[in-house]
Amino acid sequence: MKWILLLSGVIFFSSCGLRQREMELEKKMNELNQREQQVALKEQSLAAKEIQLNEREKRIDSTKNVVNDTLFLEHKKIPGTWMVQMECTETTCAGSAVGDIKNEQWDFKFQDNTVIASAMSNNRLVRVYTGAYFGNLLKLSVQQDSTETSATINVRLTQTKEKEMEGEREIIQANGCHILYSLRLKKQ
Repeated sequence: MKWILLLSGVIFFSSCGLRQREMELEKKMNELNQREQQVALKEQSLAAKEIQLNEREKRIDSTKNVVNDTLFLEHKKIPGTWMVQMECTETTCAGSAVGDIKNEQWDFKFQDNTVIASAMSNNRLVRVYTGAYFGNLLKLSVQQDSTETSATINVRLTQTKEKEMEGEREIIQANGCHILYSLRLKKQ
């Protein structure tokens, strides 16, 4: 009978320890569930912030496009290919004469807030003009690299008709002489 009492005491005490372990395990499970809920809330918060950042980025990008679209809408007839006839009207440079005529093909395009005109002669790129509109006046210049002569080339154009522009091109050489051309452009 002693053995029975001793065995039931051991079972009773071990069942108390088991019950305590079950309670500790249940407590840890509850803590783990709370942490999972906190992590899920954090993930939702981060996802919402990511969506806000993407929307903000789209708004910023669309603002840039509005500027480009505005330039295009104001001058939508400009992009494309134009035949350019240049006639020398004034010169102080040797090798140039008043009345000289040159013909080129210029391809206009818009990039951001800049107008770019690629000048072609005999199917060869001879220079690239860049510039912007100032009211109705289109001002272009050539960016020279260090291998070319240090001439400054400026162009001023105004649109006279839907597919026609007129203006002038001035070349100022490093030695101070200059050449002035009268320009007539017709869109192809």
